[in-house]
Amino acid sequence: MCDHTSIYIHIPFCVKKCVYCDFYSRTDLSLIPDYVTALQWEMENRSGLKGEINTVYFGGGTPSLLQINEVASLLKTIDAHFSVARDVEVTLEVNPGTVDLRYLKALKDIGINRLSIGVQSLKDDKLKFLGRIHTAGQAAGIVEDAGKAGFDDVSMDLIYGLPFETERTWLEDLTAAVRMMPSHLSCYMLTIEPGTPLEKQSRKGLIQPLDHQVMSALFKTTVQFLDASHYEHYEISNFSRGSQNRSKHNSKYWEMMPYYGFGAAAHAYDGRTRSWNYKSIHTYIKRIAAGRLPVEDREILTLEQKMMEMIMLRLRTREGLDLKKFQALFQVSFKDQFKVILASILDASFGVIKSDRLALTLDGKCHLNGIVEAFARHLF
Repeated sequence: MCDHTSIYIHIPFCVKKCVYCDFYSRTDLSLIPDYVTALQWEMENRSGLKGEINTVYFGGGTPSLLQINEVASLLKTIDAHFSVARDVEVTLEVNPGTVDLRYLKALKDIGINRLSIGVQSLKDDKLKFLGRIHTAGQAAGIVEDAGKAGFDDVSMDLIYGLPFETERTWLEDLTAAVRMMPSHLSCYMLTIEPGTPLEKQSRKGLIQPLDHQVMSALFKTTVQFLDASHYEHYEISNFSRGSQNRSKHNSKYWEMMPYYGFGAAAHAYDGRTRSWNYKSIHTYIKRIAAGRLPVEDREILTLEQKMMEMIMLRLRTREGLDLKKFQALFQVSFKDQFKVILASILDASFGVIKSDRLALTLDGKCHLNGIVEAFARHLF
């Protein structure tokens, strides 16, 4: 039995779709009231995980499109049907252009204690390219308003590696962000996902993505600059002002801890089985209106899948993969099972073993995908 469990609530609505995004979301905001009602029913009728809820995360989409009373009703449903820790971390993703100071103050009053702000950039040309609805000035204003509203725990999302990005322009973006002193930064490389407008532009030759070497250089610049600015690089894309400001919720995923997932397209994991809900908002609402759970399918993870997930997730982190824990869980020696791959990682100075933990170096993190693929080929 796990001591703690998490709740993820998916809010799949956006004012408009961004050109790079392949997450499921819809722009018909008239569906929100029925969707919130359906969410409450799902939370009331799904259980099974034991333990106290110590993180709640409203992700999307754009959760800040919900009315305050809708967020409050979902929090009340959680309180009524789950055991919630007194020091629970409750995060809500906020997009500039959808909220004001009054809204942020109201969020604080109803129990939201952490904000994840989808800034993406503090440069208007980048925001225009990405198809965001806000300006750099609006983004900076919302971060400032978050402080005025009483939020101490504020994370900013940034995207880098756009086709016209240079080290200078990215450092300008980072410098502007750090000046605002957020407690947490998530810095994501732009990836061109299949089926997105950005991918169509790339196929037509309208944009030229940066190559791996340039992206790796930008990644190293990010890590070195934020380290000098006193941010701890605790996961491949995540930086915090000290370990106390890490995202407790996202850390659960990297530690393979159980969690509930509520809403259309949401995933859940109980430590053995992964399940996922129907992606369509209409299907989700209809099933619940008929008194049926919205789970589309589930799978029991094989030993190899669990091994692969542990390797893939833990190598993303500062602490790395605990080799003793790996052996205790899977009854095999990591060093024996992956002798050849491990030797190549160590020989290339892509990783180090210290206190029975394998952690990637900065150079190793630049080659994370290739390293993970090598483990996958070995296991499957």
